[in-house]
Order: sequence, then structure tokens, then C-alpha cells
Amino acid sequence: MAVAFPGKRERKRDVTRERLRRSALARFRERGFEKAAVADIAADAGVTERTFYRYFPTKESVLFQDFASRLDWFRAALAVRPESEPVLDAVRVAIESFPDDREVVRQVARLRASLLSGGVIEEHLRRVQGAFAAEIERHLLRRLDDTPERPLAAAVLGGAIAAALVASLRVWGEAGGDDTDELRALTARALDLLREPPLRSESRPAP
Repeated sequence: MAVAFPGKRERKRDVTRERLRRSALARFRERGFEKAAVADIAADAGVTERTFYRYFPTKESVLFQDFASRLDWFRAALAVRPESEPVLDAVRVAIESFPDDREVVRQVARLRASLLSGGVIEEHLRRVQGAFAAEIERHLLRRLDDTPERPLAAAVLGGAIAAALVASLRVWGEAGGDDTDELRALTARALDLLREPPLRSESRPAP
């Protein structure tokens, strides 16, 4: 699958962002989340505190950078899927193509679970879901027939697919969230549930 490579400027930004993220994770582990000062994180990465805030609006957002990276990759990967491919298959392939660093995923998941409240995690997941929904909706708008129902169909389907993706992230995180193979399996199952919901048969009596 061909995915567009970033230019020199984008690569430099990616390197700086990753350096900041690794510096922050090291500080969080050594000092604890509250005592890890942004100025120290930036200094460890060789940049200014102002530069840190250009990449991360808050310290908490460092612990969700893996989601942002997935979104950037997903956007590029989804754009090159063949138009003849069923949309759920295209989404699955785009998601599964992400080049995970297993150890970083494991560290971030553990820190996120131990340092952040459920409310903070839920708020970030809502943002992630909205961002994925917007990308899938744009993809569907390019693929759906041009009918009066097209905007509604793209919005509904985009929202439903994004909700399935984030539901798998939520369940994975609540179960410990440090095995990327488990996340891939959950994501695949979540998309399969959109194809065939396990609804109770109408002919079967309710318990």
C-alpha cells in the first residue's frame, strides 16, 4: 500500500514531537505526572518550553499522542484504499497498517491508566472519536452516490464506524491495554459487529 511520505519539514516536526514525547514519558516515570515540569521536559529534549506547547497543548495530551499519530497515519492510509473496496474493509486495513512500537504503546498505556482519571481519558477519547468520524465521513462523501441522502449517510456511517473504533480502544484500555495484537483483534471484532450485530431473534422469547 502506497502512503505519501512526509517532506523534510514534516519529518523535522515529527522528530521534535517524538523527542518531546519520550522526554515527557521519562519524566513521568521518574518524577510522577504532577511533579514533571514542562520546562524540564523541554530542556531534556533540547527545546524551549514554548516549543513544547506548540506540539502539546497540555501535559495530558502527551499521553494521547499515540492516538493522534494513528489518526495522521489513518488519514493517509485510507486515502489510497481502492474505491471498490467495502468501506469497513478499507477502514480495517488502514487501521491495521499503523507501524506500532510495541514497547512505547505498552509504556504509554500503563502511564495513562495509572496517572489520569477516567474522566480525563473519556474526554480525550471523545475527541479522538470526533476526529476519526470526520475523516471517515470525508472518505465516504467521495465514495457515495451523489444523492440527496449522501450527506446524512456519510455522517451517520462515519460516526458509527468511529464509535466502533473508539469502543475497541476503550475496552482495550480498561483491560490493561498493553498488547497491540489484542487491540487489532478488538478493532476487527468491533467492525464485524457493524456488519452483523448480535441481535436477539424476534422469534425467541425474552428471558
